[in-house]
Amino acid sequence: MSRWGFGSAVHGTANMGTVTAQVLAANANRVYALITNDSDTAVYLRFGTAAAVANEGVRLGTGAGERSHEMSRDKGNVWTGAVQGISSAASKKVIAVEGESLNPT
Repeated sequence: MSRWGFGSAVHGTANMGTVTAQVLAANANRVYALITNDSDTAVYLRFGTAAAVANEGVRLGTGAGERSHEMSRDKGNVWTGAVQGISSAASKKVIAVEGESLNPT
């Protein structure tokens, strides 16, 4: 259980293709995020506003145990900036859930 708690959780999807697409917008109140590849092709994540690049950054694979990237304040690895994604094929999808803090300070 998170010591920070969630004030809200937002669920969504993002369409990936051969051009960079935003997976998550920047959110200073983010304390948790889980991004999962819901396709049959690897997706690459880039943290920040620059374009995602295939074969760089965080790779979300297609097999068990390699499909997701989890970030949390409790783990000390939460990123509050934008997250971009790219795939080597069109019409691929990632699923994301993002939690905001009950205690933003």
